[in-house]
Amino acid sequence: MTAKEILFKYWNYPSFKTPQEEIISNVLEGKDTLAILPTGGGKSLCYQVPAIMFDGLTLVISPLIALMKDQVQNLTSKGISTAYITNEIDQNTIGKILDDCQNNRVKLLYVSPERLQSRIFIERLKQINISLLAVDEAHCVSEWGHDFRPAYHRIARLKTILPKVPILALTATATEKIQLEIIEKLELNQPQIFKSSLKRKNLSYNVFLSTDKKKDLIYYLKKYSGSSIIFVRNRRLTYEIANFLSQNGFDADYFHAKLTKDEKEEKQRNWMLSNSRIMVSTNAFGMGIDKPNVRTVFHIDLPQGIEAYYQEVGRAGRDELESHGIYLYHPDDRIQAENIFKANLPSQQDFIKISNCLFSQLQLAEGELTEMNYQLDIPKFAEKFGLNLKMVLQFLDFLNTKEIIQQKNYTQNSTLQILASPHSINQGENQIFDYLQRHYPGIYTYSREISESKMAFDLHRSIGDIRNALHDYYKNGTIDYSDRFLARFRFLIPRDSNAFKNKLWKDFESIQVNNWKRLQAMIYYAEQNTICRERLLFGYFNQKSDENCGKCDVCQSKKQTKNFNANDLIEYLKEGEKTQAEILSKFINLPKDIIVEELQYLIDEMRVQPIGFDSYKLIE
Repeated sequence: MTAKEILFKYWNYPSFKTPQEEIISNVLEGKDTLAILPTGGGKSLCYQVPAIMFDGLTLVISPLIALMKDQVQNLTSKGISTAYITNEIDQNTIGKILDDCQNNRVKLLYVSPERLQSRIFIERLKQINISLLAVDEAHCVSEWGHDFRPAYHRIARLKTILPKVPILALTATATEKIQLEIIEKLELNQPQIFKSSLKRKNLSYNVFLSTDKKKDLIYYLKKYSGSSIIFVRNRRLTYEIANFLSQNGFDADYFHAKLTKDEKEEKQRNWMLSNSRIMVSTNAFGMGIDKPNVRTVFHIDLPQGIEAYYQEVGRAGRDELESHGIYLYHPDDRIQAENIFKANLPSQQDFIKISNCLFSQLQLAEGELTEMNYQLDIPKFAEKFGLNLKMVLQFLDFLNTKEIIQQKNYTQNSTLQILASPHSINQGENQIFDYLQRHYPGIYTYSREISESKMAFDLHRSIGDIRNALHDYYKNGTIDYSDRFLARFRFLIPRDSNAFKNKLWKDFESIQVNNWKRLQAMIYYAEQNTICRERLLFGYFNQKSDENCGKCDVCQSKKQTKNFNANDLIEYLKEGEKTQAEILSKFINLPKDIIVEELQYLIDEMRVQPIGFDSYKLIE
């Protein structure tokens, strides 16, 4: 079958989007390829169609478990043999999956880049007929990008065992600098680069000044009904805003990285099935979840950069119906974002002090390298040496990024299994075991993700108290406990204090300067109100646009200011006293700012009188 016939048979699409067909042709010719397609641009088809046509296996490297599961479920439902391997799967099952791959019973296998650290896995790959290596979210290979994953640097090592296998690297966003880094770090051989226009005709980008973000959320959610994502800065805000919206009659839920796996899956499943549910989330949500009918994506806080913002907004309108990205901006957002950035940023003195304290704690001498796997209780380490906890976390992440250390068993949540017999524990006398049994069914038979902070809150105890108790139970063999506050790692190179003072500090400083520039670019995008938002975004990614989009808040403001007739507002107020919400609902098809400005003008001209804080009446 041809690529087009496969497209129609399995996906029921009559034709490809530009440049999908050209990408597939290049891949089928066995050439390395870099494809830069916008979110919703059909990146997955560029390797899924060739996978069906190739004789061997297509190995897909993806950083997102949610995406793996979604893709495998989708492809399996179409009759395409597909599998994935994650840390959630036991070794026996992994062995059976790899046996199926070796016996040509699987067309696509999804794995995380961290899987490439397994020597056993690499040895098994040598026995499998692999036709294509697809690297999804390829921008994760860049230290200068917004989503760097150190394990992406190891992908190129597959070249030694798969020298003739073509590589298809895919991403939604990549500046010129990041494109070059993708080619270099993945060792692509004279790749052809395909770029699709970033333009999404159905999607508008908007920044609205907001002095009351909760109130404005209600306004815009009523104006643009349907399923939505609301991105916020921290976990506390996910609860707070979701509860606020629920109290105001919206179907809202919350999501963040510290939820357990079961909780995440349940929330994602419910959201996928709903046409109206609103998900309030940190940036942990949405990656790899292909929900086509998201009508609006909101940002309540300043995003960290244009790349992340563009990808997050791009989750709206994948069904190609009218959709909106809305950032509710307040000037304090800039101050807050800059202060947070600076507050947790180590100076050169801090950087060197943390490194010295770390080596002192681990008793690692100058020039020494051991095979030892270290375990570091980060909160206790920071407290012992009087260090800023978040600076320590940044420092360790940087060491992992530079492959000075290799972090192991990293998870967002602690895991726990009760090893003792239920009959040997008196739950009535032990509130921790009583709590674990009631809140985590099955914890006696398999390991469950737990939240010490929620447990501490519910039991009116400190997190430290809960952790200490759990560590005691672990030591006496009552439970198996993996504490997320414990950093587990080994050093990959010998201790070199001079490198920390010079080269490593300069590398760290360069990355932070780059992050600061990204933040400033986002601030400029948000604060300016004269240039079309879409043109500004295109310019950032080195794409030229010859015309304004006509849909963003800047374009609409210029267009609709001319069309607004102030007499319509006066006529409406003749009906009697009106609240601001009633006025805005009446003129909901016009930009909110225009109505508020005209209302203020009428107040200044003493034609309208404010009543209390929120109502207005016409002065006869």
